[in-house]
Amino acid sequence: MVKLAIVGCGGMAQGHGQTLASMPDVKLVAFCDIIKSRAEAFREKYAKEAQVFESHSDMVKSMKGKLDGVVNVTPHTVHYPQCKEALEAGLHVLVEKPMVTNIDHAYDLWKTVNASGKVFQIAFQAPYSSEFQAIKKLRDSGELGKVQLIQGWLAQNWRTNTIGTWRQDPKMSGGGQMYDSGAHTLNAIMWIMNEPVVEVACMYDKMETPVDINGIVMMKFQSGAMGTVCIGGNSPGWDTDLRVQSDTMQVRTFPHGGFLECMRFGRKFYPKVEFDNSPGAFTPHKNFIEVIQGKAQPVAPVRYGALLSALMDAMYDSAAKGAPVKVKPVPEKLD
Repeated sequence: MVKLAIVGCGGMAQGHGQTLASMPDVKLVAFCDIIKSRAEAFREKYAKEAQVFESHSDMVKSMKGKLDGVVNVTPHTVHYPQCKEALEAGLHVLVEKPMVTNIDHAYDLWKTVNASGKVFQIAFQAPYSSEFQAIKKLRDSGELGKVQLIQGWLAQNWRTNTIGTWRQDPKMSGGGQMYDSGAHTLNAIMWIMNEPVVEVACMYDKMETPVDINGIVMMKFQSGAMGTVCIGGNSPGWDTDLRVQSDTMQVRTFPHGGFLECMRFGRKFYPKVEFDNSPGAFTPHKNFIEVIQGKAQPVAPVRYGALLSALMDAMYDSAAKGAPVKVKPVPEKLD
């Protein structure tokens, strides 16, 4: 039985609570939120015997020896200090995207993960989906071929839905729609490519808010492949798409999984997608627990957080300078 705490009990954490409470190998033993009533509501809904805390530090100290890991669902800029504190206390960590909000924090957290020997996972959605695991098989077997172009699209009514929340406060969010929902699309592309972006050009429009709402990104990868992403935060409806062109096929999927179609020389085909109906299947939670138990390899470990942080830093730098910029190299491993 893996004993976990949920840190940050806002709306986004509801999905985490529902999934974790349904998993037979998980016991929720603590909830933490700066607004105590929200943590108490989670206790009432998901685990009536769990303890409630308003301070992450107090929870880590009080639950020493009674807690195996934390699921962090707090605002973006709080991820770094809380994840570092949890790791240094000997706890496994599953953190919501983005992992951190700058590359220096990413590297420091990567070193902390290595020193702790604990499991560290990022709760991106796409990599854990059955569709993206099928894409991985195509990629790793060589059947996908050499990727030449990759394109992502995301549109939602983010501007209206986040007015007055921390997501439009740069001190808490680190950025706007590109850093929030856009992180899923960008990571989906980074995960398929499994290599660093070396150069990027970016423009965005704040649309009379404190943060970016609509943004466009052009990327060049280490292999020479090129990519574009449109991230819309002022759309009247929700829409997503992700397309890949290689020298052997075209692939179409969604940045969150849920659909996969391939085409080779005008003929469509659908790779085998394996489904699992057990609790938590194809979610970050199941992989997190199975890695802790020694049953699986991590799907989205700390390096993917560093890849995204390096890209995001360069995107905002490019937008500020009005010119393409080089992206700081991200190694395969960090000593």
